[in-house]
Amino acid sequence: MPKVELANMFMIHDKVTGKVLVQDRVKSWNIKMIILDLDGTLLCSDKSISEYTSSVLEKCKKKGVKIAIATARSEKAAKKYIDIVKPDIVISNGGSLVRCGDNNILYKCMLSSKVSDNLINECIHKREVVSITSETETGYYVNWDDPPFSSDYAHAIIHDFSVQLSEDTYKITIEILNDKVAQEIADKFPQCRMLAFTGENYYRFASKNSSKINAIRETAKSLNIDMSQVVAFGDDYNDFEMIIECGIGVAMGNAIDEVKTVADYVCDTNDNDGVAKLLEERIILGVKTILEFNK
Repeated sequence: MPKVELANMFMIHDKVTGKVLVQDRVKSWNIKMIILDLDGTLLCSDKSISEYTSSVLEKCKKKGVKIAIATARSEKAAKKYIDIVKPDIVISNGGSLVRCGDNNILYKCMLSSKVSDNLINECIHKREVVSITSETETGYYVNWDDPPFSSDYAHAIIHDFSVQLSEDTYKITIEILNDKVAQEIADKFPQCRMLAFTGENYYRFASKNSSKINAIRETAKSLNIDMSQVVAFGDDYNDFEMIIECGIGVAMGNAIDEVKTVADYVCDTNDNDGVAKLLEERIILGVKTILEFNK
């Protein structure tokens, strides 16, 4: 159940549905920046963004609210959605890079070439490791030769990782079939921060200082926005910290339970325009939010 301030609530009994509605007396949010995860949050399951969602985000911009995308994807892998949303800020690679506008880099946090090469070398000798990708300044390198599972990754460069890249990396994503092996690898590289993806065998390794919340803090500081004036939407483990630390944390209806537990609000799912519905209620219309509970 989402966290609510009971002092600001009153109960309504819906005689038709039999549900108890908890209505929030607090009206609009004093928000200056909206942080949006992509996959599982802003994007529908088919990787689309509805016209309704796009229109609500545009209205938020017109009210002077900054829009930021915060994704584990690289800028290139997120380009299609960046072009649609046209956000003020793009936080990519799970927080390793923050760009405001076309060329203004607000924050960058990379894993050294030495650690990157050693990590990859450790992985290529593990039978539980299926695939490796490395995101650097010069490209997105992969060791699989099958067609990419999505056109978003058509820019991938096939590479034999037995030949060291010797480049600093934004992130290294490794497909590992055994979570214990993944943890063993992480334990050998304390310079890295490892994140798992729900329902998948992929593990992201990046600098220990690379996270969405660190990137958000630096962005807010640069734009002179207090963290209390930031609302963040997310669904998975890599959204956990920002949901807790931003002024308002919103979990998607399809989010993992761990994220829902720490969120201030739980909105509708990504396939039902959850982000847009709540933003329209709280920022555009300034109306009260209704939370439903079965009687």
